[in-house]
Amino acid sequence: MIVVVGSPIAQPTVHGIRAGGLSADVARAIAAAGASVQIVGRVGEDPTGDVVLLALAANDVGHVAVLREPARPTPIADPPTIPPVGPDESADPDGAALGAAVLDDDDVTDRVGGAEDDADPGMPLGGLSVDADDLELALRYVPDYRVLVVAADLDPEAIESVAAAVAWSGAHLVVLLADGSATPAIPDEATVFLRPVTDPDGAFAAMVAGYAVALDRGDEPGDAFAAAQRSGGWLAVAD
Repeated sequence: MIVVVGSPIAQPTVHGIRAGGLSADVARAIAAAGASVQIVGRVGEDPTGDVVLLALAANDVGHVAVLREPARPTPIADPPTIPPVGPDESADPDGAALGAAVLDDDDVTDRVGGAEDDADPGMPLGGLSVDADDLELALRYVPDYRVLVVAADLDPEAIESVAAAVAWSGAHLVVLLADGSATPAIPDEATVFLRPVTDPDGAFAAMVAGYAVALDRGDEPGDAFAAAQRSGGWLAVAD
């Protein structure tokens, strides 16, 4: 099993609301590759959070360790850019204008990158923060994992909690750091990738997923990275 740490967000699309954010993108790619995956994070205890969890389940991403936050709403990303429509026209011919069902909800006020948003304003792929206590509680629900991917900015105490968990379980630790961020005390044996500011085509998420899946099946880190590169995605973009 693979665990991905990072809170998902609500991502409006032309087809409705999906689970968005880097953690959700990585977890979804892992599930699509046929591996078992659980996501660890927080969403609001609101209708938007319900939609996000249902979207994860629809993509075979486990969410038993996603905590519900009653005090903060689930962040929502900006809707995608679409051609303008007339005042009485719908962006979706079968329903309301794109994102209206969620974006008009009085229970949901946050936007990723907004002034009151709990997510990292420099990383629009983030969600609600998680701390050491959250991680200690959540990882009790998913004790049997071989790989743990940190796809969120964690404070030093939370990183220590993750390091202790992987040391006890013998799992591989993969940390996705923002370029220029303060470097926490990451164990020497961990794999560290610099994550992009955005990942619009999912290439970085796909590369991380491929690496995690290869580690989960027992490949050595060097072989796992080679396998992830061969799958395309981030390597093709880097070139």
